[in-house]
Amino acid sequence: MRSVLPSASPWFVAACMVLISVSLAGLLYLRAGLTIAEAGWLGFGALLLMVLAEFFSARARERSAVEAELQEMARLALSLEREVIRLRERVGAFEADVQQRVEEAVDVRLTGLSADVVVLESLVRDLGDTVAALERPAPPVRAPVHEAAPQSATEMAARVAAEPPLVAPDGPFAGMSETDAMALVRKAVDQDGVEVFLQPIVTLPQRRIAFYEALGRLRLETGGLADGADFVPLARQAGVMPVVDSIMLFRCVRIIRRMALKSKDVGIFCNISAQTLADAEFFQQFVDFIGDNRGLAESVIFELSQAEFDGLGPIEQANLEALVDLGFRLSVDNVRRLDLDCARLADRKVSFVKVDADLLINPPPASGANIHAADLARLLQRYGIQLIVTRVESEAQVVDLLDYDAAYGQGRLFSPPRPIRSDVIRADAPEQARPAREPREAAVRSAQTGTAALAVRRDATVRPAPRPAPIE
Repeated sequence: MRSVLPSASPWFVAACMVLISVSLAGLLYLRAGLTIAEAGWLGFGALLLMVLAEFFSARARERSAVEAELQEMARLALSLEREVIRLRERVGAFEADVQQRVEEAVDVRLTGLSADVVVLESLVRDLGDTVAALERPAPPVRAPVHEAAPQSATEMAARVAAEPPLVAPDGPFAGMSETDAMALVRKAVDQDGVEVFLQPIVTLPQRRIAFYEALGRLRLETGGLADGADFVPLARQAGVMPVVDSIMLFRCVRIIRRMALKSKDVGIFCNISAQTLADAEFFQQFVDFIGDNRGLAESVIFELSQAEFDGLGPIEQANLEALVDLGFRLSVDNVRRLDLDCARLADRKVSFVKVDADLLINPPPASGANIHAADLARLLQRYGIQLIVTRVESEAQVVDLLDYDAAYGQGRLFSPPRPIRSDVIRADAPEQARPAREPREAAVRSAQTGTAALAVRRDATVRPAPRPAPIE
């Protein structure tokens, strides 16, 4: 153990102790009338007391010094951790910016190059057809045969390119082209075909209902019922996701009000898309509606996927902060990577993170996590974020999740999504439904405009190049 005193101090202190004990023994012998033996023992006892006092005093000084050094080391470690987090954020932002710029530049170059190649290919084919037609002898005049001749290669290629691809081989849109599927989705949304299903989120291990998640289903004209994975991508392309978000929010508010009549203190997770956050005109009406229902802020949690949350631009981020300023909480779901930046999530006021049970229990080698999955919940709790484990399908998963300190669980094991009766979400005064109808009309107009622009771009891409004049 290292001494806190200089090397000469122990000897000086020892000499002083001996001198004091000898002086005490002499005084007792000369003044108190004690014998030499008695005075010697008393002096020796005094010497032992001084040695013990000095020993404990030195230990206390060393302990204080060690504690001070540990506190300084902890402060330096915390400062270093903050600097590392800031550096990681700056590096991540720089990488994202560089990647985005490179992708944009590559897309622009490839688009221009592809267009040039298509035009050049059509010109070469037309030139070859023209040369072949000039080299062949003139056939006998048989009009019916010429009228039934096959189309040229350019016309056949243009017709094949004009045919839109099929959406999916199975599901409610099986066998449909992308254009027909988007038209069907747009018509279903316009005819108020959005239905709300609720799935409970329970506490673990008590399994008490703490929240509900509102899941959208789309009632199609064909009679089928499309879930979010089927119709949401088409709704985004059709530009009607703001309408869907408005309907879902409006009905979530109705459900919360109905639950409040039964004194059920639960919240509802309501999905919101980046397309809604980016639409300035529609989002303003969206904010006006939720501002009128600001008293329900503690009961509504807006939810975005991890991919959309990481790809938010400045406009979307500003609009998301406006929702937070109104008192609403945020959630990130569909997590596909476990390398979560908890400090960034906390800075953006995220309160919940949803991770699938399979990804948490059996993370793939390329999950990107810097810590063990069992420590993820505790790490999130340090930043004030709660972990919700989704897609819990078996009791064996629940047993494994108890070791992961997950606060909440969601899945078909607890309850599948169940539909809400129409009288719960539609039996209200007409004036209360008006705020949701206005954004809907604006979004429909925006969708129609976007569809027209898409058609113009598609026509411009498919239009064949002009045929060259015959070579004379």
